[in-house]
Amino acid sequence: MPNLILVGPPGTGKTSSVMCMARQMLGDTVKTSTLELNASDDRGIEVVREKIKQFAHQKVVVPQGMHKLIILDEADSMTESAQQALRMIMTDYSNTTRFALACNDSSKLIEPIQSRCAIVRFTKLTDEEMLKRLKTVIDSEKYEATADGL
Repeated sequence: MPNLILVGPPGTGKTSSVMCMARQMLGDTVKTSTLELNASDDRGIEVVREKIKQFAHQKVVVPQGMHKLIILDEADSMTESAQQALRMIMTDYSNTTRFALACNDSSKLIEPIQSRCAIVRFTKLTDEEMLKRLKTVIDSEKYEATADGL
């Protein structure tokens, strides 16, 4: 898996998608081999230097061919100095750790981070698309719902 930038409006499933991918790839080790942070809460350079670097440096068991995963939600809210520090960690630990950065605006991420990542764009679903998917889930779960309830 490459490093990822998941970009799109709030509520489009960026973080949920990367968490599902992590569970699929890492299996039973997902809890010990994944670090998830909300960068809007922890956006300073200290967090990058302490939490992120410490986790990247830590040795954990992962399935063969897999890497530890650091998920940063709202990465576009990180300060530039924190992003510079993150860039260095991404380089230093590229053999053992992958990064998934979820954001609303990828242009707020520094170019050296963007160049190290594959970009996945999410778009807002239409009401019709959401209703179709909701009906599929309701049917598969054998749940009863009225048209008014949808």
